[in-house]
Amino acid sequence: MTTSDAVEKTVPRQLLWLRNDLRIQDNTALAAALAAGPTVAVFLLSPKQWLAHDDAACKVDFWLRNLVELQESLATLNVPLLIRYAADWQQAPEVLAELCLQLNISAIHVNTEYGIHESQRDLAVGALLVDQGILFHNHFDQLLFKPGSVLTQTGTYFKVFSQFKKICYQRLYDYLPETIATPKAQAALDIASDAIPNAVAGFAATDPSVQALWPAGEQAAQQRLQTFAEQAIDDYLDQRDIPALPGT
Repeated sequence: MTTSDAVEKTVPRQLLWLRNDLRIQDNTALAAALAAGPTVAVFLLSPKQWLAHDDAACKVDFWLRNLVELQESLATLNVPLLIRYAADWQQAPEVLAELCLQLNISAIHVNTEYGIHESQRDLAVGALLVDQGILFHNHFDQLLFKPGSVLTQTGTYFKVFSQFKKICYQRLYDYLPETIATPKAQAALDIASDAIPNAVAGFAATDPSVQALWPAGEQAAQQRLQTFAEQAIDDYLDQRDIPALPGT
């Protein structure tokens, strides 16, 4: 064993648990993990949970295709992407705890999700990890405001949308959230990325014509956003309510 190998095995690592944040640009949890130490990424395949949520086969296919693109992007940062199986989210705590033990993980980093099942899942994962001395860091990401933070002067929820909208605009005028720079590459780890499956049991294959409607990867998403901003945003207010037009 070389000196560098010994150091790598003793230095606590960070685990980036990816969910619906399959990107390296402006990713709060990714930046925080890499700033804290050597980082490994993981994505959980949870077909039983996805079926319970009635997720479409084309949606699962889109996730898988995005994982392929993401794995290439993470490779430029020397962050390996692992794939683990947890049929439903009740299995997530044990699966992640076992992975943390295998890789000498000291902390898990996630971008917070707010759905009821997602919140319950993360609470269960965090509780088990704390018992094992592993930190669980939630990061604010993907939203302009934390849920429940836009309130009336009396501290209650708005009942009129126009008033809620006015406060949101005022806050954005006062402070527009900054994007997070893509982190620099870390030193290479002696951990190989896993192969990304091209299908998940229980979900039918997606027709190529449907796949073409939803190109995967950050670059494709940025191109769509730029096209919308340049060609459609000026007419969005009027055309969004006309089903015969591609207003959205």
